[in-house]
Amino acid sequence: MEYSKNLNKKNTSLFHGNLVKELIYVTQKHQHRHDKLEIREHDVRTNMVYENYLPGRSDHLKEHTYGFGPEFERIMIYYDKARLDGLARRHETILELTDYFINRDDFLEYRQAIFEPRPKKFGPADKDTQRPIISITERYGRNLQLNANDDIHELVYAIKENKFVMTYHRDSNHITPSTRTFCKPANWNDKAFTIQWNEDLQDTYQADEEFKQMSKRDLYFKMLHLIEQEEEVIKRVRKAEDETRDLQSRRQQEELSSDLEISVYDIDRNEKSKIYRKLLQQKADEEKRKKEIHDVDYLAPFLAAIGNPERINVQLAQQLRLAAQRDFKDRSIRKANLMQARYESEIQELISKQQWYQKHQIGMSKEDELEYQRLCQEAQFRLHILEERLKRHKELATEKYMQLENKLNEDPRLKEPYIVR
Repeated sequence: MEYSKNLNKKNTSLFHGNLVKELIYVTQKHQHRHDKLEIREHDVRTNMVYENYLPGRSDHLKEHTYGFGPEFERIMIYYDKARLDGLARRHETILELTDYFINRDDFLEYRQAIFEPRPKKFGPADKDTQRPIISITERYGRNLQLNANDDIHELVYAIKENKFVMTYHRDSNHITPSTRTFCKPANWNDKAFTIQWNEDLQDTYQADEEFKQMSKRDLYFKMLHLIEQEEEVIKRVRKAEDETRDLQSRRQQEELSSDLEISVYDIDRNEKSKIYRKLLQQKADEEKRKKEIHDVDYLAPFLAAIGNPERINVQLAQQLRLAAQRDFKDRSIRKANLMQARYESEIQELISKQQWYQKHQIGMSKEDELEYQRLCQEAQFRLHILEERLKRHKELATEKYMQLENKLNEDPRLKEPYIVR
């Protein structure tokens, strides 16, 4: 057993023979890695690597098994509940890519793409060249809301053969399931070509003869739908290939960096913690600013008017109280008057528009009438807003006046011994 200088990594090596001649197996255990890698096992004899990951990766990878060499094989197991597509397992070889799904709304459980072998070329391989697809097979779980003869179990997109093979779920009353095969017509991918229906384009075996047969029209549109659906399925396969390549590239970068997780309590290195502390500080500063505005001395202008004395008497205290009350009332009345004037101005403008409309409505076009209606609606909306603001102002004025009364009653400067500062 060998311990690395990095305390978050432990190596265990297994050798063959008493003389330690041949290394056959290596196990590495990791802690606190940013890429969530927990265990890596390398079988030296088969050249296969097994990796296990903790939850928390953006791709939700749980286990990763892969080999080296020309006949590569790769198995990826995911935390399926964390993935939106329900992907639980992906198995890739040179000629196949198979996905297994769990708990999908469309009941899809399996998708397998078969590829053509890459042509052998001299020189470095072109990684960007997409593998030609021979066929794609999808399998679905049983949807109990559908009749078994109408519930697809397996759908094969035979791309190379230009046909679709559909196998339905088997009814418990029958030995064999229903099947249906569609053949793509010639020039099916020519956008200028209109597909014509004929009976040679499909072949159906109906296990339940009493089940309603599809009409020619339904069969025609079903075939068109499958042609469109095939394009989408091919895109999903290509996306799966891209995800696999991205995973390989990401794993290479992760191995080169080998970053460790940073504790949320490590405020010097944790960028998220820094951002959070900055937001908290900004919020605290904003609260402080609001408090300072709220705590402005409401008696300051009135005390300044009498020279900011250190002490006052009962008469001056009463004058200050009355001055503060009068100032508040005056400001409230001015604000209400401004709102009322604005409201009356809007009313007058609306009346003028209505009078103009009554004079000219006979010769008005449809567009002018619509414009007039729009202007009236906008004016009525503004009037409604002004009414609500004026109503709200009156309610708040009463409430704020009561708050001012409480402040005046509790202010120690307006009580014995009348010490101002």
